[in-house]
Amino acid sequence: MSQETFRPGLVVRAKAGRDRGRLFLVVGPAEDNYVWIADGTTRRMDKPKKKKTKHLEPTQEYISNLAEKLNTGVRVFDSELRKSLNAIEDRSRTAPREEG
Repeated sequence: MSQETFRPGLVVRAKAGRDRGRLFLVVGPAEDNYVWIADGTTRRMDKPKKKKTKHLEPTQEYISNLAEKLNTGVRVFDSELRKSLNAIEDRSRTAPREEG
């Protein structure tokens, strides 16, 4: 995966570490193969976590209103981040699973 794949606003799932299985929002790029992620709960917007991209699984979800705020420098509140990620988590739990 390239660094461009992990753009601000993309929802990712942690594949490794103590955060494994949790959803996060990419809040910005870091150097090399790292990005900054936050979830508004354990990792707040004022102190995001730097994580390797190989330890993250991109989802199909992209939160455009938060991405726009991140790109323009407008403050994103932890509460709106939590609300967006919780809605995505609820949708994925209630969505029917494909059998195959």
